[in-house]
Amino acid sequence: MAIRFITFIFAFLIGTNIFSQKYKKIHDAALLVDTHNDFPSASIEKKVSFDGELLGKTHSDLSRMRAGGVDVQIFSIFCGPEQQQPYAFANRQIDSVYEWAARAPKRMVIVKTPFELRRAVKEKRLAAMLGVEGGHMIEDNIDNLDNFYVRGVRYMTLTWNNSTSWATSAAAY
Repeated sequence: MAIRFITFIFAFLIGTNIFSQKYKKIHDAALLVDTHNDFPSASIEKKVSFDGELLGKTHSDLSRMRAGGVDVQIFSIFCGPEQQQPYAFANRQIDSVYEWAARAPKRMVIVKTPFELRRAVKEKRLAAMLGVEGGHMIEDNIDNLDNFYVRGVRYMTLTWNNSTSWATSAAAY
């Protein structure tokens, strides 16, 4: 009985080690993209910066992204419908992401094109992308959408949980 148990433990440990090595190879070879991080709005509310050491304070930071092997982070620019001047608040968040990248240029870069993304990954820098969560943030002004694009925003959801004058949210039903 003891020999079976020892054999089981030995086989388990060997199997776990082999699996762990395979996992690491796959993880290291893969392009890891986190498609949604609400940190920009949280950073303003909590008065913290993504390029700071925030273990125990927030759900993510630049150091933990690198340690976890994240190659691309899409930051969600967000505010609820109660926010006064949502376009201005969105731009504050975008400014924050640009500030983080400026303070840590060897570790993080804002990317706007596939070429820039590939270059950032090759250089082992976090490729930061921007998306706007909710069309209400353009305040019914198409020029604001154009300005978001110039600043690096590459997607905008039509609605969040609130409707706009031109799109109805699923939460409205």
